[in-house]
Amino acid sequence: MHEFRAPTDGAGHIAFAVMLLAELPIKAPILWVSPQPSAYPPGLAWLGLDPARCLFAQVKDDAESLGALEVALRGGMAGVAECTAVSRLAARRLALAARNGNGVGFVLRYAPAFTQADSTAFATRWTISPARSEISGTLRLQAELLYAKGSQPGVFMVEIREAEHAATPYAVALVQPGIAARPQRRTG
Repeated sequence: MHEFRAPTDGAGHIAFAVMLLAELPIKAPILWVSPQPSAYPPGLAWLGLDPARCLFAQVKDDAESLGALEVALRGGMAGVAECTAVSRLAARRLALAARNGNGVGFVLRYAPAFTQADSTAFATRWTISPARSEISGTLRLQAELLYAKGSQPGVFMVEIREAEHAATPYAVALVQPGIAARPQRRTG
């Protein structure tokens, strides 16, 4: 289980999650759950994810969104849940479901980098925000790793370059590895 946060109404965290889902070695179906649909199938295809692998579900609230993701993960699927808040109990349930079902799950939400309800049940927590790009046809994202089990936080710049030919897939490049991160917060 991984959590991707966005500080504003951008879609960088969605693009980041889609790129990771496209690279999964297991081609399991993907359940995409949200109260307000935001995934655009041609955009998913542009980022390398076959929209035919995705099942889209619209739910009424966060509880339904997280519950549907939990069921999908227990069944061995990959899944994405868009929500506004995640309790520590819900995060733990999702992590256990992913572990038991051998699934990969992402929680996407708009939230500040740190909140009182942050859970250590997720394997990683990221803040993804758009960054300025000087090259036309290039999407640049700043991916800040806030929390990772057994690893240090860091900041990474990722560029997604549009292909020159329609038959060529997009290109992803790590632009500036090793930018100093914020100091780690103490826990406990």
